[in-house]
Amino acid sequence: MTSITKIMTTEVLTLTPQHSLSDARLMMMEKRIRHIPIVNDKNELIGLISQRDVLAAEESSLYGIKKDLRLEREQNIKIADFYHNNLVTIPPQASVHQAALYLQKHKIGCLPVVEDNMLKGLVTDSDFVNVAINLLEVMSEPEEDHYS
Repeated sequence: MTSITKIMTTEVLTLTPQHSLSDARLMMMEKRIRHIPIVNDKNELIGLISQRDVLAAEESSLYGIKKDLRLEREQNIKIADFYHNNLVTIPPQASVHQAALYLQKHKIGCLPVVEDNMLKGLVTDSDFVNVAINLLEVMSEPEEDHYS
């Protein structure tokens, strides 16, 4: 079976509990990501936030709050106030199949790959879309004519 290390992202962007909601929102927008692992000062995984968490914690622009005031308030909301610390993780020895089953079973879009409390990588539902695309391309390649 194929190891999860073959498809996981290893250069993972992280934040700490001391970072702000604004930091998380900006990182997600600039880097076009939907999940950010939260690490402590020893770089151990302690939590995770998703784009959905950030959106839920933001004050809506529909309330008519001026953008400057909203951004100022977001600077005062710390990630420690809303990150998830009850995580489902998987070890680097796990197979791609096991990771897919974890994502499906727990209905999550992101699975941290952890060994000895240290974040080794991240597997997301997008990684599995890439796997599916590659498999479809392989399956649709014309077979060589072995009788020529």
